[in-house]
Formats: sequence, structure tokens, C-alpha cells
Amino acid sequence: MFFTAIASITGLASYWLGANLPTELPLLWQALVIAPFSILFFWLTLGFMTAVTGLLVMVGDDPYRIIPPPGTPVPKLTTQQTTAILLPIYNEEIAYVYAGLKSIYQSLEQTGQLQHFEFYILSDSDDASNWLREEAAWSALCRDLASTERIHYRRRKHRTKKKSGNVMDFCRRWGKRHPYMIVLDADSLMTGEALVRMVDAMERNPKAGLIQTPLYNIGLDTVYARGQQFVNRLYGPVFFAGLHYWWLGDSQYWGHNVILRTRAFMENCHLPKLSDRGVLSGEILSHDFVEAALLNRAGWETWLAHDLEGSFERPPPTLTDALKRDRRWCQGNLQHWLVIWSYGISHLHRFLLLGGIMSYVGSLIWLVWLLILTAIALIYPDLTLIPLTEDNSALLALTITLLFFYKTFGLVQALRQRTIKWFGGGLALARSVVLETVLSMLTAPVRMMYYSKFVVQILRGKRATWGTQQRTGGGLSWQDAAREYTWITGIGLVWGSILLMTNPMAFLWMSPVLAGLALSIPLAVFTSMQTSLESSLFRTPDESAPDPILLSFEQNYIEMQQHPSLSTRDLFIRVIVDPLALRQHMTYIPNRSNVPESTRQHRKAWMELLLKRGPTAISNQERLIILEDAGMLCQLHAQVWQLPEEKFNRMWMAKL
Repeated sequence: MFFTAIASITGLASYWLGANLPTELPLLWQALVIAPFSILFFWLTLGFMTAVTGLLVMVGDDPYRIIPPPGTPVPKLTTQQTTAILLPIYNEEIAYVYAGLKSIYQSLEQTGQLQHFEFYILSDSDDASNWLREEAAWSALCRDLASTERIHYRRRKHRTKKKSGNVMDFCRRWGKRHPYMIVLDADSLMTGEALVRMVDAMERNPKAGLIQTPLYNIGLDTVYARGQQFVNRLYGPVFFAGLHYWWLGDSQYWGHNVILRTRAFMENCHLPKLSDRGVLSGEILSHDFVEAALLNRAGWETWLAHDLEGSFERPPPTLTDALKRDRRWCQGNLQHWLVIWSYGISHLHRFLLLGGIMSYVGSLIWLVWLLILTAIALIYPDLTLIPLTEDNSALLALTITLLFFYKTFGLVQALRQRTIKWFGGGLALARSVVLETVLSMLTAPVRMMYYSKFVVQILRGKRATWGTQQRTGGGLSWQDAAREYTWITGIGLVWGSILLMTNPMAFLWMSPVLAGLALSIPLAVFTSMQTSLESSLFRTPDESAPDPILLSFEQNYIEMQQHPSLSTRDLFIRVIVDPLALRQHMTYIPNRSNVPESTRQHRKAWMELLLKRGPTAISNQERLIILEDAGMLCQLHAQVWQLPEEKFNRMWMAKL
């Protein structure tokens, strides 16, 4: 019924469009208009029907839920082994990451079931200073919580396959100790109650290999981020319920805030390297969708716990930061074209992989369709391409309904659950919905241009760099906005001017898209502005009635920022000079005796350079190598202390 409704609505819309195109328009042009329209309308209808079924799930009784409904008592776990909570990090802001971990730990402690969990900080950081601060902050955190045996830290020396390789490395080392693992991201927060419910659900459902939680955005104060938080909180529950309706046991995996059955993951989710040839070759970047498909192929069920509360993440602070993140995701999702054809993948997971591809390729199809309409408007200026007939008026009404009517579903739920006051009240909620709608209409063409650019660049062989995500900030300057978006503004102005001069009616039809392009610079600046968290605009229940873990995090974050272990001092110098710091660092690194002689000579040269010119004489990469060599560290420590007192104080102690 779900897909029949989507196909029927798409077919009807395509028929209306084709039947009302001017008969003077050549058949080839008609086909070029209808084909992209049908593809785009299918995915638009899919989103709308997801919201419709989500509303039905929320107002009815869901017999297929994987976790008991909200309000039921928190279960008591009886597992003998502990569940691992994994925190993979890569050159992250340490105060933020550790404040989140501490808040999760404290929330679990309040449930009285902390003994069923262990934490693993899995570092891939390749900055020497970051590595040392992570160690120092971990040691301080363990002391603060009196939990050295429950919070573990590991830094990988060989950082292959990025996050997926980091998680798999944990599995090889410690996977057999833990029947389940909960994977977080650097900006994740999860309540103790949510974690306990997830473990209980895995215990009660032995066929479940993965349970994904819904993700709610919190914590930032820019217009863009607060708009995302508002959309996520008002409309998110309906869409999560809708996804649960048609995914059932074939759910996607979003990379974090998820529980996995460790043995199933270890046996089935070791990702292969794609072909060495072609623009989509190499390591699989968007690993999560693929891992869910592989689990499902092996017979494990993958579920979305659509109404589980207490799972949070932080959105990008600005439109620019979101687009930079999407550039990486785009490359990873396009690689899924090679995975779709893999043997044994279920048809639904093939469709979900295709959906990930279409989230970016769809923008290119939209752009091509608009260019086709523009070409027709220029070649046939006297032709009314979309006359205002009765059928085309119905098509316009249907399109507007699919684009915007789902927003009422969130309002319906807010009324049913009496949460309108948590959105700032009825008037504030209405203002927020209107402003968010306008902003989404204006930013959609900007995303279209960027996503189209990303797809073309990737298909031409340009690779994305996969670095640390920007998680804080805002306040984009006019100069930076102009540098980033002038090309889009220029395209919008030229495009609009040509249409206005040659075909005013086509200009009118296309004006919403052209406005978003022409206004991209002020739009980027405005949405990056910081707002007061006390403002009623874009207010969410997580601000009006925050979960205790959110309040705990804010306090922990302030304390961690002021913690001595995160000082701006050069910790490399501290490890070399301070015997206690050296001893602590030595516990994290193996003592290797099989170092080749040529490598030893290189390192000896660096050590001589350090003794002669001081700690600034070598690069970050060379510092990393020295910090990984226990024998060299001991030699360097001894020889630094044997330097003449004046040289020792000037080169080392003065910079400590």
C-alpha cells in the first residue's frame, strides 16, 4: 500500500504534466521535461508518504516496536558481561568530547546500572599535542570519577579505514569481552535510561543485530543550527515513525548512537576495499549504510527505535559547515553504487542505498530539469510551457501539498501531546514554522548548486578530504560569505536576467529558485548569526524543559575547559622533561625492539636536533614518531636532563 500510493501519485502527476504540455513542443523536449520530473516527484512523494504513515503510527498502536513505549519502567539488566560504549575521536575538541563522556557516565550512574557498561575512547588523532592532551584529560577524568577500570583509552598507530577501521580494531582487541557495543560520535550524548533500554531490547530480541536510535539536534545558538534543531524536534518524530513503518527489520544505520551485536558485526561487517580503478574506488567512506546491509544479508534484523528519547547530537553551526560535511558524505554515498549490486543484499537495502545516492544526485537532476525548462523558454519564447489549466492547477496544488502539508503533522502531534508551550507557545511556534519554511525554500537552491558541483567533481575524480567536523562557531563575515557564495549569486543574477528579458512568465515560475541563488550571500551571513538561547524563535522542548543530561553537560563542559590537563602548554616538552608525565605516557605505548636500523638512525638524527636546537626543531609528524618509541623517549629524557643548566632552562624549562 505504501509504495503503491507513491507510484500512483507520481504517475498521476507525471500524466497531468505530460497531458498539458503544449502540443507544439517537439516530442523529445516533452520527454526531457517529463522524465526528470517523474524521478524528482517520486522522491518527493516518498518523503510525504513517510510522514503520513508516521502520523498514523503515532496516533495508533504500533505492534512492531522494538523498544517498549515511553513511560514504561526502566528495565533491570541481568547481563553478566558488560556492554562497551565506544567513542571514536579524531583531533576533536577534547573538553567537549570528555564533557559528553562524563555526562553519559553520570547519567548511567543515576540509573544504578553503571556496572553493566564500560567506556572506550578510541583515538585516531594524528596531532601530537592533541594526543598528549587526550591522555592527560583521560587520566584526570578517571581520577575525577574514580573509574580507571571502567573508562579505557587507546590510540591507534595505524589509522586505516577511518572510523569503521577504528571500530573494527576495537572488535579485534576487545570484542569478545562485550556482547554488545554502543557506538557514539564525538558530539553524541545519550541518557543512561536510553542506554539501558537499548541493551534490554537486544537481550529480548536475539535476532536483532542493530538498533538505531532517533537523533535529535541540540546545543548551538546560530540561526541555522537552531532552525535545524527546531525542524528536527517538531517534524522529526513523525518522520522517524514513518521510517520505522516501512523499514521494520531492515533499518539503516546512521553511524552513531546505535547498539550493535558485537559478534554479528565482527563476522559480517569487515568492509572490503573497492576496486583500485575508477572515480569511486578506494575505502568505503559512508560505511554505516553498508554495514547495516551486510548485517541484514547475514540474517540479522536491523531496527529503528523511533520513539526512544534521550539520544542527541550537535548539528553543524552554519550552512557553510553543513555543506563541507556534505561534500564528504556525497563521495561516500556515491560509492554505494558499487555496493548495490553486491550478492545477497536485500531489495529494501538496495533501495535505501539508492536513496542515499539520490540525496545528492537528485540535486543534479533538479538542476538539469531547470536548465531544460530554461532552454525551452529561450528557444520557444512565445510558448506557454505550463499553462494555467485545471489539471496543471491541480498539479501545482498537489506539489505544494507534498512540499509543505507534512508540517501540519508536527503541529498535530504538538497539540496531541500538549507540548506547544515547550516550543515557546502558539504564536512563537507559528512564527518559527513560517521563518523556517522561508529559509528552507531559499537554501534549497543553494544546496542544489553545491550538491550538483560535488557530484560532478567526484565523477571527474576529485577526492574529498575526511577531516574533523566543525562543531562550534558561527558569525560568518560578509567577506567570507562573498568568497564562498559569489559564484552562486552570479549564476542566479545572470540566469534571472536572461529569463526576465526573454520570457517573463518563465522568470515568474522560476523566481523562488532564482531568489535563493541571488540572495545566497546575505542568507549565509544571516543564518550564521548567533541568537539568544532564551529566544522564543526556534525554541524546542530540549531548551524549555531540558533533559538532566543536557544541563549536566553544560556544567561539565565549563569545568573541562578550565581543567589544568587541557592547558595550552606544549605537552610534548612536559613528557620529555617531567618524569611523572613521561612515566604516565609510557604506559600507553608498547616497547618495540624490532625497529629497523635505518629507522633508528633517522630517529637518532631527530634526537640530536632536539638536543641542539630545542623542541621546536622537529615537525608534528616527527614528534608523533618519537612519542611512539619508548626507548628513544627514555634516552631523550635522560640526555635533556644532562644538558648544561643554562641551555636546559632556556630551551626546555622556559617553554614548559
